[in-house]
Amino acid sequence: MDKQQQAPILAPFFIGEGNKNINPIWQRWFQRLKTRDDEVKRRPYKTFTASESLTTWDLGKTILFDIGTSAVDCTLPSVGERDVWSWVTIFKRGTGDFQIIVADSGDYIENGASLATYGDPKRTSPNVTLQLVDEAQWAIIGATGIWRVQP
Repeated sequence: MDKQQQAPILAPFFIGEGNKNINPIWQRWFQRLKTRDDEVKRRPYKTFTASESLTTWDLGKTILFDIGTSAVDCTLPSVGERDVWSWVTIFKRGTGDFQIIVADSGDYIENGASLATYGDPKRTSPNVTLQLVDEAQWAIIGATGIWRVQP
């Protein structure tokens, strides 16, 4: 028995019919991998010029609202158990009003449903860092300017 046993041919698992294209299952897997890789390579900040609803992909980033003279709102993402201890920093640049930061329905920022700048936000560049301490509770862990928690 000097003959070596050959490994099974794997090509049919990766190559589709006609041996010209990758199997559709593998195509989807590689596409998802590419999408995740693109997300990981993104910069650790995002810039918006209008009101915005954040997503869980924005957690762990600094969100810059370069709003000029307009007034904007920011809505925090819908979060779950796997997002606990995530954070987001929200920063305003420009002379416009940062109207309000709103928690997703059923969530709270400290003991309220939203957070607003207080006083004259045009004189400062208010920013706030929020951390998710449980599935429905955001805590303020740092801020510049004066912020007011609203029911």
